[in-house]
Amino acid sequence: MSERLVSVALPVGLDRAFTYSVPAEWASAPEPGTRVLVPFGARGLVGVVRDVVGEPTAGKLRRVEETLDPPGAPSLTPGLLRLCEWVQDYYVAPVGEVYRLALPGLLTGADVRKASLTRAGEAALASSRDFVLTSQGGGPYVPSVAEQRVLAALATAPRQELAVERLTSLRPRINGVLRILGELAARELCTVRWDDGADEAARVETHYRRTDYLRGDAGGEAKIQEIVGRSKQRRALLDMLETAAPGVWLPAGELRGPFPRLRELIGGLLEPGLVVAEERLRALDPFAAGTPESSTPQAPTSDQQRALASLIADMDAGAFAVSLLHGVTGSGKTEVYLQLIAEVRRRGGGAIVLVPEIALTPQLSDRFRARFGDTVAVLHSGLTPRQRLDAWQQIRMGLRPIVIGARSAVFAPVADLKVIVVDEEHDPSFKQEDGVRYNARDVALVRARDERALAVLGSATPALETYEQARAGRYRWLRLDTRPTPRPLPKVELVPLAVHRPDPDTLLTARMKTALTETVAAGEQAILFLNRRGFATTLVCGSCGALHQCPDCSAPSMTYHLQRNRLMCHLCGHIEGPPERCRTCGEGELLHGSAGTERVELAVSKEIPRARVLRLDRDTSRGKGLIETLTRFRNHEADILVGTQMLSKGHDFPGVTLVGILQADHGLGMPDLRAAERTFQLLTQVSGRAGRGERAGRVLMQAYAVSHPAVALAAEHDYAGFAAWELEKRQQLGNPPFGFLALLRISGPDEVAVRRRAEQLGAFVRACVEGVASKQEGRAPLALLGPVPSPIERVNRKIRWQLLIRASARPPLRWLLKQLRPQLGLDGSGDFKTSAVLDVDPQTLL
Repeated sequence: MSERLVSVALPVGLDRAFTYSVPAEWASAPEPGTRVLVPFGARGLVGVVRDVVGEPTAGKLRRVEETLDPPGAPSLTPGLLRLCEWVQDYYVAPVGEVYRLALPGLLTGADVRKASLTRAGEAALASSRDFVLTSQGGGPYVPSVAEQRVLAALATAPRQELAVERLTSLRPRINGVLRILGELAARELCTVRWDDGADEAARVETHYRRTDYLRGDAGGEAKIQEIVGRSKQRRALLDMLETAAPGVWLPAGELRGPFPRLRELIGGLLEPGLVVAEERLRALDPFAAGTPESSTPQAPTSDQQRALASLIADMDAGAFAVSLLHGVTGSGKTEVYLQLIAEVRRRGGGAIVLVPEIALTPQLSDRFRARFGDTVAVLHSGLTPRQRLDAWQQIRMGLRPIVIGARSAVFAPVADLKVIVVDEEHDPSFKQEDGVRYNARDVALVRARDERALAVLGSATPALETYEQARAGRYRWLRLDTRPTPRPLPKVELVPLAVHRPDPDTLLTARMKTALTETVAAGEQAILFLNRRGFATTLVCGSCGALHQCPDCSAPSMTYHLQRNRLMCHLCGHIEGPPERCRTCGEGELLHGSAGTERVELAVSKEIPRARVLRLDRDTSRGKGLIETLTRFRNHEADILVGTQMLSKGHDFPGVTLVGILQADHGLGMPDLRAAERTFQLLTQVSGRAGRGERAGRVLMQAYAVSHPAVALAAEHDYAGFAAWELEKRQQLGNPPFGFLALLRISGPDEVAVRRRAEQLGAFVRACVEGVASKQEGRAPLALLGPVPSPIERVNRKIRWQLLIRASARPPLRWLLKQLRPQLGLDGSGDFKTSAVLDVDPQTLL
């Protein structure tokens, strides 16, 4: 019998799978999709079997230690296996990292077993004399020196129990420690159990609170920096705890979302006394707090009825189909989703609904739970690892066949999947910008195709790639041109800032201030939109004019946050206390630059005394703050809501009759191919928050570039006109959707090393491009731009260069990326280490 081998995907940064042998005593090899424990170096890792390998490889192979799924029930279905393989191939991503996306964290990654010493182990360790084990037939057994070291480590551990991962890091190292542990367990000298969180207390959770030590102490900034060190994540964690109200405890589950390495980070804050911990009752999932009142389907409008009829006809056909549900803001796209999924459930099928950021759309999850009850699973970053595992298991068992979540929900193990909805499909947050750089919208299309399901892409401002596919007839184009309410789209008035000068603090022109005052006096609500958070975007010296820059980035300045009294870099997360005087000249007083949402909130509160003002941005929306702000505004406990692009995420505020856009052309100056498209989409989406109730809405749009098509056509609600203008430019340049892009970014701490590697990769790519061009006639199918420094050349102490590859068709680009794949990853060591990362179909070039 030939040796049985399996290819295993492991969660490591290496772009390859690893081959292991299957123990000869096993009846069969683990099937693809099964989780296995394998030795990797001196430690154990949990991986996923990709395939059973037929031919042995040269050299001695290590063995699979254990299978973690029961026979015939692998963690990943064949469909999800194919999806993972497609993602790793298309996005040129490390295969193990891709598989990790498809499983909850408690099921993947490190060896989470714990080993405990038994009484027999104690006796074996206490004596070097012959030791009789009845379970081994009564024969004598003397532990070896290595085995005694393992037993001794267990004996000296608290409660005589130790994480297996700690055993693998003992010094001096014990060769074959995992094998030794298995043999000790077989002889009943120790026990080994999986610590997957299943036994964690159901009602208690560790909570953390900022102490008064160095809080608000102006002279304590240097001491805080000494304690925190260079860790930006630890400083951000302290900052988050510091912004909570005094005495408020934040649960670990809430902190773990923005800080996945919470356990490692918090230790450096607990020991010096900056933070304290306490076991307290576990907070409920904010998206499951209470049960929404059940709702019934609304009578569809004629547009909605036509869209539903087309979608149900596609479902009857039983084949893969893609539809663009192109509806103006407030046209009732969600009701179409609800009634379509109700038909899916009537047929016994499952559904996935992807949203840009689940935390920003609690109304949507509430509407689904009100319609479908406990059959809905809501996945979001605020869930604890155990809650996420529970949800995954319930989805897999068919108990929750409807899944709502952000991009990773596209991998949810929904059985008999019949429809995938991508709501606000244009939103850039569907593209992951680190790790595996996949676009959940495109992955959703591939999964729907593989499972012969429907894919519904919904938006009032579709991505131009999606719009072009619909216009060309490759996607079904379903239009919702009217709102179900009696009110039409809001009227938009452009206010040119070159003529009407704004107040430097409120950023309100006289026209905007009058409209705002009238709205509040009438008992109505208003939204003020400014896509800049913080109090001031710059601190500038009044004497020498120097800007206070981030020490680790090449951005012009850091943003000042008044409430925290902190300077923050929004690129790398660097945080520090503001200096009293200019650090360049040592004399000048620091003046505030352009206003952000925090400054506007305070200034508007003073300018319109009767108004109750709230703010919605990243600083106020952490944890429960988001839900509280949205609930208070929806309950009319405030008159004005000042916010950033978070306001555009599909919120429904029936009382809002005025939307004021303070700087409509803010994003047009970005050196990015999608700057105009993003600006148009943002303006249209924010404008759509007005007039969704019984009263008509209006929008005032302040801008300098009032004649720019992205601003002027957004004011006219003319998506088709903007698309025609922008697509003409894209076609001339060969940019998406008329071409295909891949961005290769090289980064590292040393400028010379980064530039040298960028030039080497540029030469390699250029040779490939020229080789393809020599075989073609007419226009070259591939083009290389660069290498050049990135628009923001230094971020987080790393220099960045980039190459942009443009292709007129996918096949030559796919060929080139395959040739490039072995050249990616890390190179060099120490300060000269560089990283080359590929971003296929990039959404930003910054």
